[in-house]
Amino acid sequence: MDLQVINRLNDEVKVGFVITIAEKVFSVIDKDDERYIDGRNALDKCWLWAENNSISGDELYELIDNPECTGISEFAEDEEDLNIDRVWSLLVDTVSYTSWKAYKKEKTKYLPQALEGTKEDSFLVFIESADETTFITKEELDLMEQRLLDSYQTNYNEIIRSDFIRNVIVE
Repeated sequence: MDLQVINRLNDEVKVGFVITIAEKVFSVIDKDDERYIDGRNALDKCWLWAENNSISGDELYELIDNPECTGISEFAEDEEDLNIDRVWSLLVDTVSYTSWKAYKKEKTKYLPQALEGTKEDSFLVFIESADETTFITKEELDLMEQRLLDSYQTNYNEIIRSDFIRNVIVE
């Protein structure tokens, strides 16, 4: 997918696609893993923004980095298994991208320093990172991109999580 095509999608659709990829990759995390609840919560809050912008950029960003050092970025830093580390890193990227979009929509003048380098092409970097996790294939990503474009390319304004996932994800 090139940047011109991406720029034709509305922000909620872009975020929904990023979250959908993260959902597929995150499914490898064992539900008994003590970190699972925090990861699931982060994805759910990203969906809140994609569905109706009902969560702020600050609230999203605190899921990654907060004064108590309990953000999901800690999970990526502490993980010894490189494949699982990539899952947590992808989840951090998902929340970062979503919070960046939220801040932009809120017209926030100053972003948290960690988000200052985020740009529209971060969407493409995210897709490359997902492929590197080994929990989703390039072929699956290509098919998901095509399904996204078939379903949401023209002025689509409403995201409903279950419908979005069903329309985009490859089973």
